[in-house]
Amino acid sequence: METTPTPLPPPTPPEKKPINWPIAVNLGILLLIALISGGELSLVTGALPVLLVINGIAAVIMRISGRINWFLAFILSVLVLLLIGLGICALLLPHGLGNRH
Repeated sequence: METTPTPLPPPTPPEKKPINWPIAVNLGILLLIALISGGELSLVTGALPVLLVINGIAAVIMRISGRINWFLAFILSVLVLLLIGLGICALLLPHGLGNRH
C-alpha cells in the first residue's frame, strides 16, 4: 500500500503575516524605563500616556493609508498599554484592589 506525502500549504503572503513588533517595542521601552528608574512607578506612569498617544497617532495614520494589519498592530499595542496602565493604577492604590477590609 503506497501513501502519497501530504503537500505543504503555500507560504503566507507578506501582506497577510502578523505584525508583532509594535507590541514588543512598546514593552521594551517600558522595561527600559523601569530599569533606568529603578522601579519608580511615577516615571513609568508618565511614559504610558506618551506611548499611548504615539501608538494612537500611528494607528490613525495606518488606517488612513489603508494598511489594516499595521492599524490592528498599533491598536493592540494601545490595548496592551492600557492594560499595563490599569495594573500600575492598581499598584498605586493605597491598599490595592484585593484588600478591601
